[in-house]
Amino acid sequence: MNTRLLAALLLLGGCATRNYTHYLIEPSPKTNPALEEEEGTQLRPFAFGSTTAMTVRWNDGDVITEVQIPMLSSGQRIVIEHTPSSTDVETIPATRLVPPPPTAADTTLEEAYRERGLQVNADAPEVSISRARTQMQGALASGNYELALEWCELILARYPSHPETLRAKGSILLMLGEREKAIEIYEQVEEIESDPAVRAKLEALQREE
Repeated sequence: MNTRLLAALLLLGGCATRNYTHYLIEPSPKTNPALEEEEGTQLRPFAFGSTTAMTVRWNDGDVITEVQIPMLSSGQRIVIEHTPSSTDVETIPATRLVPPPPTAADTTLEEAYRERGLQVNADAPEVSISRARTQMQGALASGNYELALEWCELILARYPSHPETLRAKGSILLMLGEREKAIEIYEQVEEIESDPAVRAKLEALQREE
């Protein structure tokens, strides 16, 4: 009888030194320092208010959505609809073209662009330079110069100083009869990166004036 009582007391003593979580996870998990709360006022990455917004973009290759969400301390719910509905919610008109999302090949193209010290417009939607250029060339081959110009503008919205695309835009404008605008674009791209063929064409256009 005494032996049983002693065993029971030892068992209870062992349980008292170990909490329940000890038996679930061993060794006990450690809290990441980044998650530990510090004393004092916590710093916030955004100042809550009507002037602060977070831009959210979503692109599946068929539909591109860009929403600026105000950072409200009270919280909010955002509903995005890609098709017309019977609600009275004001919607943004759909654009004709959707910027194709970047591929692995575009990483190299963007790096080459940045290495030349050229500007990237981070506020514009991401776009695949290679795929958009292919679509532009296809539109040119079919004689649809207006569509080709739209593909140009998609690239230039994100990469406004892209020399190859600017040269293409100048040529397309010339084919559309926009001679003065074409000269302006040619002059712009020559300041960024000179090209013998473009320089010769620009000089010929200027002599015609």
